[in-house]
Amino acid sequence: MTKQEIAVESSTAQSLAAEASSRGKTLYAFTNQILDVALRVFGQGGDASEILPAWKSYRVTKDIEGVPFLPRSLVWKMVERLYQRDPEWLLQEWFEAGRRIGEVLRTVHPTLEDLQVGMTGNPSIMTEQRIEIIRQRSAGDGRQQVRVRVVTDLTPELASCGESLLHGLLCSYSFRATESHIEDGVVEIVAVYEGKAPVPAAKPETVDVGTSTPNGGLNPGARTAPL
Repeated sequence: MTKQEIAVESSTAQSLAAEASSRGKTLYAFTNQILDVALRVFGQGGDASEILPAWKSYRVTKDIEGVPFLPRSLVWKMVERLYQRDPEWLLQEWFEAGRRIGEVLRTVHPTLEDLQVGMTGNPSIMTEQRIEIIRQRSAGDGRQQVRVRVVTDLTPELASCGESLLHGLLCSYSFRATESHIEDGVVEIVAVYEGKAPVPAAKPETVDVGTSTPNGGLNPGARTAPL
């Protein structure tokens, strides 16, 4: 098979070489493997921007032993029915699910800001329209405090489950909810950091993303690379 040379950025070539070496592959074989997979995605109507989010969703689903290809509408129907029967049990289960998901995500996104950026573009179980995260110092003891506001069009029952999921997620990042409020599908939570190590300082900011974040109940130079 005839080989050709393709120009790439020096940093890209270096990353390719390092990754190929760590996997015990030649640069030629590794680069062709990557391009082959990408071209198959494109050939089936996919886009480069979909590859990483799809992998993240698959990996998280696998790590938490989740079930793929389950319609969101089916989940919500089951939730609404179960909520009428045993809301306390259901909210606790959503809290635990949020904590479990958070523990998986924290290994690759160690802070809430990392999580916010890293999960952008991923499909979500919530149909949120806007997410705001503001980090600030607590007026009392100076500990880090985070205010989370999620705007959705969910029913009260579904919003309550979403709130519990987010509480569980925050818990996995060592944040304890001190205030929680739901009104017209809008979930607002204030949580304080309770970890032993200090949280990295960050300016208060508002972030808009098009992905979903869970919630929880108050339970506690070009370079040429030969291919």
